Amino acid sequence: MLFLPRLRTFATLPLLGSMLFAAGQWGHHKDNAADLSAHIQREKNPVKKAKLEIRLSKLDLEQAKAAYQHHRLDEGKKLLGKFLSVVNESWSTLKSSGRDAAKKPQGFMQLEIALREDARMLHDLRERLSYFDRGSVDQTIHQINQLHSEVLVALFPSASQPSRKPPKKSKVQADRMEGGNANP
Repeated sequence: MLFLPRLRTFATLPLLGSMLFAAGQWGHHKDNAADLSAHIQREKNPVKKAKLEIRLSKLDLEQAKAAYQHHRLDEGKKLLGKFLSVVNESWSTLKSSGRDAAKKPQGFMQLEIALREDARMLHDLRERLSYFDRGSVDQTIHQINQLHSEVLVALFPSASQPSRKPPKKSKVQADRMEGGNANP
């Protein structure tokens, strides 16, 4: 008799697991460029708008990657340009919001993370292309790296400014500078 309640429990576990899995799948939908663009136009909050622009840029980068993989180089180059313009728009939205990135990093951190991921994806794409087809990808990587540096400076302003005092020299370094090394 003790066996039946345990059997019912074990029989319902797979059913419960499949229900939870299905519920998780219903809540997640794939982004659509048209829907995201419309949402960006309606959005008034600059942080939310920037996050939507980041998602849209991911779609553009994925499309560019697919175009390059199918040897549609002109289409890939156009999509990379579109990707860059959306990423730059996201950065402009965050800068014009008037928020201090060091004190309120929402949006800025998402952009920084996205730029790192995008750079990684672009480097992977670059390695799959022939040397002669890498030009636009190399330019995009360069621009993404510059933008990433700007975002990092906004997030960590004290790290970008050098200290005003020169570092102290040790006695050995001071002796070397003066040329008074007593030990041969």
